[in-house]
Amino acid sequence: MRKIVVMLAVLLVAGGCWSAQHEPQESGLSMSQMYTDGMVLQRNVPLVIKGHANPGERVKVTLDGPFGMMARKAKASKTGDWDVEFKPLDAAVGIKLTIEGNGGNTLVYDNVAAGEVWVCSGQSNMYFRVWESIDAGGHPADADLRLFNMEIPFHLSMVRWSDEHIAMAENMDFYRPTQWQPCDGENVRAFSAVAYHFGRMLREQLGVPVGLICNAIGGSPTEAWVDRETLAEGYPEVLEDWFSNGMLNQWCIEMGKINLGYPEHSVAAHPFAPACLFETGVATMEQFPIKGVVWYQGESNDFNIPMHEKLFGLLVDSWRRNWNNEQMPFHFVQLAGLHDRYNWPEFRDSQRKMADAMSYCDMAVSSDVADSLDIHPRQKKPVGERLARLSLCYDYGFDIVPCGPSIRRAVVEGNDVILEFDFAEGLKASDSQMLRCFEVAGADGGFVTAAAVIADDKVVLSSDVESPEYVRYAWQPYTGANLVNGEDLPASTFFITISEN
Repeated sequence: MRKIVVMLAVLLVAGGCWSAQHEPQESGLSMSQMYTDGMVLQRNVPLVIKGHANPGERVKVTLDGPFGMMARKAKASKTGDWDVEFKPLDAAVGIKLTIEGNGGNTLVYDNVAAGEVWVCSGQSNMYFRVWESIDAGGHPADADLRLFNMEIPFHLSMVRWSDEHIAMAENMDFYRPTQWQPCDGENVRAFSAVAYHFGRMLREQLGVPVGLICNAIGGSPTEAWVDRETLAEGYPEVLEDWFSNGMLNQWCIEMGKINLGYPEHSVAAHPFAPACLFETGVATMEQFPIKGVVWYQGESNDFNIPMHEKLFGLLVDSWRRNWNNEQMPFHFVQLAGLHDRYNWPEFRDSQRKMADAMSYCDMAVSSDVADSLDIHPRQKKPVGERLARLSLCYDYGFDIVPCGPSIRRAVVEGNDVILEFDFAEGLKASDSQMLRCFEVAGADGGFVTAAAVIADDKVVLSSDVESPEYVRYAWQPYTGANLVNGEDLPASTFFITISEN
């Protein structure tokens, strides 16, 4: 926790000590919730530190660490905002951050590190905790894998909240206070399993401190994570009266009505309402410096694929504008599989195409670790590590295969259809059986199962279709598709048109 140092003369006048909780507000000097002891600051980029003070107050910011001491000064604006910029920091631990106002009020943060900082967000499959996953034990303590776990006090089920919680929601006070913690056997259990395994692999490969910020909320729809201005400009229909908006997820709205006691309480301030999670779980970070985002969400928007495509693009743009970084990495997880979600093959293919079309945006496949009867698969380690592979390859320049076979094109040769892939070295079946779940169709769109064999790191399909025009793969809600590359990374669901040879 931050330490508040106040001049002795002020203490004597006050007649006692002030609480650390209230000191920043009374003095005018304060920082966002992200600043606590043990925090991780983003390395290798100009480091901007922002805060608040009384209008016109002069502020001095000092970093003291293995690199020596550096200081910057600023003057708070008429609105009380100030910022300073330091030169990029190398990875380091044991840093002290001191922020002094000219009234003698000082904030001190100890045990600060410089390393890689990632926001881990989305809905329940990102929130899904380590203790719930299959590999819930045996996680080594690591003082330089640091966790900032943002959780809400509300019970997100079909129950009316207490008057206290309704008042908190209406005040947009969603998240509990928290602080940076080192990864150890106790606090890691309650942290996101996907995020943990992502961070664990980064730590092992980069050898620098890693900070993970998890603000995921189970059930949350995409539109809740987009800022209000972006929605107003890009998709204004989403902002129409939430309680009666027929274009949005009705399960989310119904839960909101019950939680808030609608119509007695008709303020649409709920974690599922448009823009609300951006305003409480993103904007409140006040642009705390980060490297990028890993994201696992979509289940609450699967009912309208074109709408999700538009909202997801708005979300990525919104977050990149918030952090003033058009190239901020945004890696996400493709939905896995569930026996009764009949449009999920199309949804997964939509996600694949979005990843191909969006810059600095990449997708991890998870269909091979799905659970046919549970929307929350318990195998989270492979998912987190696949996100880490994407990041290590694209963000950190490691010479590794980032993902499974990625379909490039399909062509007709004689009576066969030849499928060509990127990242295809060592193509094989994951279970040493025959390849499964390939289908071919002609112009009528009537798909039939195709026999598939591997030849020269290509897949050769044969079928009874005389003039094939389309190929699809893993086109089942829950699929047993088994194509992987030499790194045992799975291929995505896909639907493509056959090209002319």
